[in-house]
Amino acid sequence: MARCRVVYPLHISGSWTDACSSIVWIVAAMFMSQFAFLTHAQSPKLPRPLHIEKIRGDLYMISGDGGDVAVEVTSEGVILGDDMFDRNHDDLLAQVKSVSDKPIKFVFNTHYHDDHSGGDAKMLPIAEIIAHQNLRANLAAKKQPYYEDTPGTPIGLPQVTFSDEASVHLGGKEVRALYFGRGHTNGDAIIYFPDEKTIQTGDLFLARTGAAAQKLFIFVDYAHGGSLFEWTRTLDRALALDFDRVIPGHGPVSTREDLLKFRSDLEAMRTHIIGLIRQGKSKADIANTMESDYGWKSAGCPPTPPVPGCLSIQQLDSLIEELKQ
Repeated sequence: MARCRVVYPLHISGSWTDACSSIVWIVAAMFMSQFAFLTHAQSPKLPRPLHIEKIRGDLYMISGDGGDVAVEVTSEGVILGDDMFDRNHDDLLAQVKSVSDKPIKFVFNTHYHDDHSGGDAKMLPIAEIIAHQNLRANLAAKKQPYYEDTPGTPIGLPQVTFSDEASVHLGGKEVRALYFGRGHTNGDAIIYFPDEKTIQTGDLFLARTGAAAQKLFIFVDYAHGGSLFEWTRTLDRALALDFDRVIPGHGPVSTREDLLKFRSDLEAMRTHIIGLIRQGKSKADIANTMESDYGWKSAGCPPTPPVPGCLSIQQLDSLIEELKQ
């Protein structure tokens, strides 16, 4: 018969048999709680409703769940910038159909995160997907930490990759994808719609409104080549383009001035953190500053595994290491 071996005194009232039984039930309860959490965490998420709005000319933006999607309508077909989560595919197609009866011909990816390129697998049978070569490598490798909003959804690898620039000409329209360097990841592309004087940034730029207007909650994905040092240089190259409207990674359509302000605040944040490092501040001190001054989530975040809302702070060691140089 199995025995419960006690290796140090337990202060539990009742007999040793009762104590052993209590231990067994505690362990079982812990296991069931962990199992229930994992089961809940991996449950499929329902898509939120999407909506489409006109920016100008033949250019639209779809938003509502995941990253913002650009929609360029032409007489020969539709060109998309990003395709949200896998779960958004059907609604995304319905939104496109509401402004054009032409098929989707091309999809540009701004970066590899699944709230922006998670729909690639379902787009591959109907459209050509174009992305920076580092984006494809990131999707193929899927290094950690990598948070998937819905784990287990299929990954679609782009068929066409580029190193510096790629252009699509369709129905008298040109759409260009440009790689200006590292920032959010090492494969961020700026999608440029010259006819509408609009760029799409992916998460190189996030629109800030309301209470978040003075915050700077960004994610430098160091596991996939991101860089806070190079982020502003990348934005400087994007700002050399001729545009006055911006489709951000998340949030409402923005202006060139909004992007300039974001870039300035990013540089100021970086300078602030470098100052803290040079003052010899601890990681905990820097984490508290990131939470109080810039809106990063710190309290309650475990070091691992990747947790929603915690990815930024979970790469704080890498950020400090980069800014020490």
